[in-house]
Amino acid sequence: MDPISIVGLVIETSHALSSLIRYAKAVQTAKSEVRKLTEELFALKGILEHLAAQIDDIPKWQGSEISQFDQDVMARVLHTTNEFLQSLLMDLEVSETKFKRLKQTLKWPFTQTEVSEHLIRLERVKSWLILVLIADHKSVEREMQHEIRDLTNTLKEDLQIRVQERNKLANRELLQWIAPVNPESSHLRASKRHRNGTGRWFVDGHLKTFLDQDERRAFFLLGKSGTGKTTLFAQVANELTYMASQGQSIYLAYFYCTISDFASQDARNVLGSLVAQLSGTVPSILDEVRSIYNKGPKNQAHRFPIELPVLEAAIVKSAEKTKVVLLVDAINESHDMQLLEASLLKLASLSANIRVLMTTTNTMSSIKNDNVSVLNIIGKSRGDIDAFVKYRLEADDTLRTLAPEFQAEIEHTLCRNADGSFRWVQLSLDNLSAQRSVRAMRQALKNLPSTLRETYADMLERIAPDDWEIARKALFWLSFTKLPLNLRCLNEIVVVDETSMTLDEDMMLVPPHILLEICQGLITEDLHGCLNLAHASVKDFLTSDWIRSSRVQYFALDPKTADLKAMRSCLTYLCLDNFAQGYLACPENPAKLREDHPFMSYAANFWPQHGGACGFGDPKQDMVHKFFATRSLPGRGNYGTWMQMLLQTTAGSNTNDAVAIDKTHPLYYAASFGMVPVVESILASEPDIDINAPGGRIGATAVWIASLRFNFEVVDILLRAGADPSIRDPGSGLNVLDLLRMVPTRHRSYEGLRPILARPAPWKVLQREEARKRIESYKQIGSQLNS
Repeated sequence: MDPISIVGLVIETSHALSSLIRYAKAVQTAKSEVRKLTEELFALKGILEHLAAQIDDIPKWQGSEISQFDQDVMARVLHTTNEFLQSLLMDLEVSETKFKRLKQTLKWPFTQTEVSEHLIRLERVKSWLILVLIADHKSVEREMQHEIRDLTNTLKEDLQIRVQERNKLANRELLQWIAPVNPESSHLRASKRHRNGTGRWFVDGHLKTFLDQDERRAFFLLGKSGTGKTTLFAQVANELTYMASQGQSIYLAYFYCTISDFASQDARNVLGSLVAQLSGTVPSILDEVRSIYNKGPKNQAHRFPIELPVLEAAIVKSAEKTKVVLLVDAINESHDMQLLEASLLKLASLSANIRVLMTTTNTMSSIKNDNVSVLNIIGKSRGDIDAFVKYRLEADDTLRTLAPEFQAEIEHTLCRNADGSFRWVQLSLDNLSAQRSVRAMRQALKNLPSTLRETYADMLERIAPDDWEIARKALFWLSFTKLPLNLRCLNEIVVVDETSMTLDEDMMLVPPHILLEICQGLITEDLHGCLNLAHASVKDFLTSDWIRSSRVQYFALDPKTADLKAMRSCLTYLCLDNFAQGYLACPENPAKLREDHPFMSYAANFWPQHGGACGFGDPKQDMVHKFFATRSLPGRGNYGTWMQMLLQTTAGSNTNDAVAIDKTHPLYYAASFGMVPVVESILASEPDIDINAPGGRIGATAVWIASLRFNFEVVDILLRAGADPSIRDPGSGLNVLDLLRMVPTRHRSYEGLRPILARPAPWKVLQREEARKRIESYKQIGSQLNS
């Protein structure tokens, strides 16, 4: 034991008590919480003082049967206690400013949960110290030793949790940078669909073999949509989590690519989430990431995206001593599918401790790789379907009342015709359960659609003809949205068409949840209020070739024109008279605008993304120009309202944002979003435009923002028109030429700038002229000095 540490803790405890009492005098609430913490701290101080008085009896501690255990764990306990006291002191620190001291009188710094956690930690430390003090090595009982060891393990776990919490808090912004998408909600949804008794054939067989073997370290779980891959994937994640909690040396990280969240389909976000999860147990893997983060611009808008090689290196580092299992669901949903697949397979090849499991509906080229295991689950999950049907027949309030003979007939019919499709079985059971009589059930069982697509066609046919247009719009948006939409957002956009001039309450659907009823179970609302297609197979059906010549062809969706249609709908919405007032001088109104018109945020942020994902044509270009033309209205019209929404103007930023909106030319945003025809049209129609004018909130040039976002065709156009690539971005301090020099260290290569910057362009002529003038100036100065 270290007497200095114990004496030091006595002093720190006294400081904590003084701070707590001083804070209590200022605070007007939470007196009971103050009293409880004070009592516990006084008790801890008494124990530490008694322990400090015993320090001189060194032989007693060294001769104890638990001495080796003592000395190591005592240091850990003292360390934990010191960290707790320091964090408590920080929370109770009295502010130096009068205003903040006034706020302290109104707010107790701890929630009820936090107070309880502090009390529990104090009680554990006290109990451990008391047990050690009374545990004489000659008379100590085995039971007491066990109690000490159990409490020690609890303290160790608590220390680990505290370390993880502190790391998470310290790295909050860093983790938001590398992992903007949290897979937790997707995992909860998938886990809820799992039924006991299913999936064991994979977990006990294929998964165990996959984890134990050293050769094939990548595994593809292949199957058509609706075969239960995601549910099985969630079960695997839960199984591995349980194995890790039982002491097995496994680190786990998982991710779900989803059709309704564009960010979840980005390869960097997928690997970033995996790194963020692994950093909870291996904090050191963030060292290199943190170094890069700290060197970057403080403004998040000017930060470079994290590089895949950096993330890959972090994951490999986490596997230096322990097996790491990476799970990625629905890799086929990623717009970076090939890049993501290559990165994950690379990880599996770089470390013998890394295992990668992916689910997909597509057969990719790498599946033929000898180092990859592939399992097509069609036909493998027949037993799971049997178990699922039995569960529904026992749990469903309607189906469980049926005669055993009829239940057996239902089970036999569904299991015989399922063809590996859980989704078809689920919808068939839902159909039977919805019938009003046993006779109707028997008739429905005889007339069940033979395939999943026929089932979806029947569901669409049941939608009332008057609701077809609204239903189709809702299904369209949930199939091609780039961010999950809530009911209020969807209700707004489904009632707007290209003839709409305004949006008012009389146009809105009543009641708001009627949209869920109209779509006949094809869409669902999750616990967070976000709407989703009921299953990924719904989109597969709506975009299939089969539906185009079917009886429900009205609902067919074309992925090739989806982004164009979505962009036009967003611009129609933004051009409504509701938003023609322009940027608002009153700082409270921007937030109220977002609240009153929930689709505004999506339209403002994602119409350029939809536009950038499809080819430009004249109709589209005309609509964009119509929108940009509103800049001539007072307050910059609809364009100004869009800018205010895009900048997320608040009361604090309102004045500066108004200046940015007023001075930023549409050229800046057209360049930023890669709108080639719009950039060309602006330059052709405004020959006297200041092409190097600063734009946006920070004041960057159009050529800089286009270069930063890899819009190289736009960069070429701007340079030929006279843009200067040597002008530095105020946010990062870099210019376009600097980006090219960064090529060797970046994953998304700026190498595309090299041939563009090598071409003849006005900026080069100007640079040569300026260089010539400087040389002439130097010569004149030299001549004067010589004379």
